[in-house]
Amino acid sequence: MKITSKTLMVGFETEVKLGNNDAIELTLVHQAFIYENKDGSVGVDLDLDIDVKDVKFLGIEIDSSYEGYKRFRASLKELGIDLDKLIDEKEKELANSGLEDKLKLIFRDKI
Repeated sequence: MKITSKTLMVGFETEVKLGNNDAIELTLVHQAFIYENKDGSVGVDLDLDIDVKDVKFLGIEIDSSYEGYKRFRASLKELGIDLDKLIDEKEKELANSGLEDKLKLIFRDKI
């Protein structure tokens, strides 16, 4: 057997607060693929938009089923709050926070 490449898939979560006065609390679920390039350097592909869980609004837990979360998003939309946009903005912030470099450091000896 000859190993031609190595990739490590890592799942991780980020607890975030969104909206005015951090009214929305939730956990974003992510995946990262850490791999060895042909030149021996470490590469990282991030997939920050996997799932959302543990949603709270003003400290009150929101039904975590698909339908419950869908109703919550629709209720916010009626109030003029675009939850998807807020999540996208937070994911961009995470992507620009040096997350890739941190993952490379943590897992460089694992692949």
